[in-house]
Amino acid sequence: MRFRWSMRLIRWAAPCALVLFLALPSPALAWGKAGHRVVATLAMSLLTPNARSQVADLLGPHVTLAEVATWADEIRSNRPNTGPWHYVNLPRDATAYDATRDCARGCVVSAIDQSLRMLQDTSRDRTVREEALRWVVHFVADLHQPLHVVAEDRGGNDVLVRFLGGQTNLHRLWDGDLIDHAWPNAVALYKPVQAVLLTATWQTSANGSPADWALETHRMALEAVYLFPDSRVIDDRHLAKALPVIHEQLAKAAVRLAEVLNRALGQN
Repeated sequence: MRFRWSMRLIRWAAPCALVLFLALPSPALAWGKAGHRVVATLAMSLLTPNARSQVADLLGPHVTLAEVATWADEIRSNRPNTGPWHYVNLPRDATAYDATRDCARGCVVSAIDQSLRMLQDTSRDRTVREEALRWVVHFVADLHQPLHVVAEDRGGNDVLVRFLGGQTNLHRLWDGDLIDHAWPNAVALYKPVQAVLLTATWQTSANGSPADWALETHRMALEAVYLFPDSRVIDDRHLAKALPVIHEQLAKAAVRLAEVLNRALGQN
């Protein structure tokens, strides 16, 4: 299905998002305190009327995608078997996704595919489909965090760097440190991501599959994320290069989340 949306909807979502973000607590999660909710809020504005109605039916009339966007992280300690579903281990030299090699224990690619099948299957119990929706909302965003698709050095967890005078690791830097430093709150992060969608042609970004998007994100990790200084000190120059990558990845995640939900729900 060709992905279409109205720029008016994206502009309309901004004031709603401001109220929503100010009302919600922001636990420390992948993509920082706000990334998942930014993706979910923008995706909501890109849903077809039918898909939006079905989201409301599944979640409840007063629950938004943004409110469930962090659920998969919040229940992770109680359901440790879901841990591998948040990432995929693509080798550094990978040129294709290989499910046997990269997803033996389950991964974010297979989790999205399986959750979408359950979401689309109207013969399943409503609670099963609601949970599947929650997984999809979270995992599509996770798939666009560059260090969630790299096998070596545990996705950057073993790469120590210095940032703002303290030691952290590359994965944590991209999970939250950069976002927390650059944007004081979720509203501030929302605005530049929204601007990306308003100024670019994004129709083609909706094309492809989760496996395709994993490969694209993997290339982004190699071309941008791992190009830190030899000193491993993350300075203003590195930060200036990193922030546009974050904007773009979150924008792509929003477009693609809307696309898969429109496919799964828009025709039912």
